[in-house]
Amino acid sequence: MPFDTALSGIRAASTDLTVTGNNIANASTTGFKSSRAEFGDVYATSVLGAGSNAIGSGVQVQDVAQAFTQGNVTFTENELDLAINGNGFFLLSNNGEQLYSRAGTFGLDDSGYITNNVGARLQGFDADSDGNIGGITGDIQIQTSNLAPRQTTLVESVLNLDSTEPVLLSVGREFVTEGVVIGESNIGLRNSTSTTIVGTGTPIPPAPSPTFIPAAFELSLAGASGGNGTINIDLGALPNNPQIVVSAINTEIFSADPTIDVVASLNTSGIIEFTALREGEGSMISIANPTVSDIGQYGLNTGLTSIAGIPAVSNGYPEQMIEFIEPDGQIISYTSLQGATAAQTASELNGLTGISATAQTDVVLTGHNSPGSNMTVNINGVDLVGDTLASLEDEINGLSNSLLPGVMATLDATGNNLSLSSVVGDDIAVSISSIDPGDALSVQGATTSQTLTVPVGGGISDDSAVVGGYITMVLDQGYEIGDVNPLFGMLQPISDAEFTDVIINEFDPADQTTYNSATSMSIYDSLGNSHVMTQYFVKQDYDTNDPTTSPNNWVMYAQIDGRDIGDPDTSLLPPENLQPTRTSFNVFFNEDGSLNPILTEDMLISNWVPMDANGQPNGAMGPQNVLAGGTVVIPEPPVSSNFVIDLEGTTQFGSNFSVNDVDQDGYATGRLSGLSIDESGIIFARYTNGESQVLAQVALADFTNQQGLQPVGNTMWAENFESGQPNVGTPRSAALGALQSGALEESNVDLSEQLVNLIIAQRNFQASAKTIETADQVTQTIINLR
Repeated sequence: MPFDTALSGIRAASTDLTVTGNNIANASTTGFKSSRAEFGDVYATSVLGAGSNAIGSGVQVQDVAQAFTQGNVTFTENELDLAINGNGFFLLSNNGEQLYSRAGTFGLDDSGYITNNVGARLQGFDADSDGNIGGITGDIQIQTSNLAPRQTTLVESVLNLDSTEPVLLSVGREFVTEGVVIGESNIGLRNSTSTTIVGTGTPIPPAPSPTFIPAAFELSLAGASGGNGTINIDLGALPNNPQIVVSAINTEIFSADPTIDVVASLNTSGIIEFTALREGEGSMISIANPTVSDIGQYGLNTGLTSIAGIPAVSNGYPEQMIEFIEPDGQIISYTSLQGATAAQTASELNGLTGISATAQTDVVLTGHNSPGSNMTVNINGVDLVGDTLASLEDEINGLSNSLLPGVMATLDATGNNLSLSSVVGDDIAVSISSIDPGDALSVQGATTSQTLTVPVGGGISDDSAVVGGYITMVLDQGYEIGDVNPLFGMLQPISDAEFTDVIINEFDPADQTTYNSATSMSIYDSLGNSHVMTQYFVKQDYDTNDPTTSPNNWVMYAQIDGRDIGDPDTSLLPPENLQPTRTSFNVFFNEDGSLNPILTEDMLISNWVPMDANGQPNGAMGPQNVLAGGTVVIPEPPVSSNFVIDLEGTTQFGSNFSVNDVDQDGYATGRLSGLSIDESGIIFARYTNGESQVLAQVALADFTNQQGLQPVGNTMWAENFESGQPNVGTPRSAALGALQSGALEESNVDLSEQLVNLIIAQRNFQASAKTIETADQVTQTIINLR
């Protein structure tokens, strides 16, 4: 009967309508794959076959096949939206059930797992702390908490050191002045005096008349450094007034010869005296050839004795000529001034080519005796009120930056010796005063000691002790000292034994002239605190006649936060044997400018104590020096602040110093600021500390028979016997496609095609229904036969 045949057609058309309707309904479903109904005819057969004239029994649905063609890719603003360009399915875990999907609408759940809209977790390969991707799939979880800090364990620097740089270090010779007068304690007058001649010792006598008898005499000055000579003083009838007489004499002196350095005055007793204007000179003043027999009426006569002036005490240094011989044989002559301070002489020596000089003055105060505690000590013109050596120490050190510049005091353990030092080399002058006679203080110089004593009756001691400084001269390589005149003075006799070889321009991180190049970078301690490490590079000298030197040799010094970080020198005495030393490593290059890794030393920083801004340990992990077991193999996780510096790739070419690449593996703590996923599925996390870390890699799966997958809804499929087992891999590997982050794959439904299919299915349905209608009419006709 045709009814069954037509009914099968209606069922087939209905299925076709359902499939087409489903496609149209999911035209906007992300990752949806369109289906089509596939039909086959039906024949009734026997054991012997259907025969050549068999008539079909209708139609049946053989399969509803899905088309896994690529859908269009649209871009979104969500970094976790993923689209697959090419073959493959996302692996999803839905409460342990393994499912597959092309829909990449992913986000984060409250635990940080990447899930789709129905909570199924995206699968991938986790990465370790170094960013290495593993081979076992699992849930991908994004840690949204703060990124824990990581301390620096490896610093990599790729530099170029300029091969044309000069060698800055050289070997000079050091000479310390130790002449017979150097540092001696010289005692003498505290203040210089001037040459004087005093009248008869009685005031101008009263006269019967109100005026003096006119008189004249010769006044002479001899032996002075300037202003010597004789002048004639002519006094007329002057009133009997000492002040007027003195004024008249001075007028005569100035009128006769103003270059003669003598002046008249009245002393405290009202007696006329003449004084040389230049202090400290042993000159002589005399009065001679009066024009009248009696000049006594003026308190003067020709038999007066001149008292010569006395200079104040000095350091005792003579004027001295020194010859310096340059490497080319040229002679430079220098003459120091008589009595010049060591500071002044050193300053002048520094102005000479090839010579550098420093000065220092040392003196010891001892024998402090002041039972009444009334003694005042005067240092370089500054009165000190301390009544013990201990109080003087504090007072002097408190004035070292003001009234006593550069002067420091140190009291020894016995409390009996106070050492004074002028770091600039100025003279140190000491005097005392007291109301108690007999108060005393001793001043110890290089070899002599002078004792100052308050005179009977008290007051200021007339004497003062002065100690001069010594000079340390450094002669550049090839410079020598030649003749010295006088032979004995500030300098001792010259011989090779007086010189010591010294390194000139030795490395000093505070002096840019002592290193060729430098670079800095940030490193991190175990608490995530940032510190600045600076690397300094100093080119080394090469002498073909010196087997201890090598070509293409540099030394790299390192400091962190401006502090030395080398292992302690255990050969020193405490506490120096616990102090950090200067870190240095030898770096060698081959003749082609490449780094020589065999000769270059291993660079282990093993004595870094992380400090805070105040120079105190900040609580971060401390060092493990080499004696304590520190090695270039840094364990993971680290157990100390140790780290390694690697210069692999560094070169020595004839071009400017350059930093080609620097890197270190530490970082501070940070918060997650964003994610990015590349075409291969690598998930990068970006943090506020500037770090980006590999977290995982998205896994994809493919099947031999994709149409064998079992749809389970929500645009997901399950593995089926017909699909075969999944081939799991990473994007862009084997036949798997690439990922597009921030994009989604649209449904591959073609609405135009589906609408046409809908019309065809409708026509098929109508035609099959018409077959039933026709068959019904035929049947009715048969029934109506009579």
